Amino acid sequence: MTDPKTYMAQAQAQMDAWNAEMAKMQDQMQKAGEANQAQMLAQMEALNEQRRQTEKQMEELAKANMDAARDVQASMQKAWKDMEAQMEETRKKFMGGS
Repeated sequence: MTDPKTYMAQAQAQMDAWNAEMAKMQDQMQKAGEANQAQMLAQMEALNEQRRQTEKQMEELAKANMDAARDVQASMQKAWKDMEAQMEETRKKFMGGS
């Protein structure tokens, strides 16, 4: 198991990168035509919900003791994979792919 402090630092760095990318997506959404905005808005809402779930897992890991950290880290990794999948889906839609 990765040291929880190291893991949290890595997780926070990735979350910061995703937040920056999401901000760019929101800017792009503002520039999109009305027809595209509805689809982009729905995608951003799904992405924001996934981000909230990932942040919740990060908070639980930060509070966990070493024994509990193993369990939380496992669920955090699942949330992380789900977040990356949601980011990839959003990237494709925002960049014009299907």
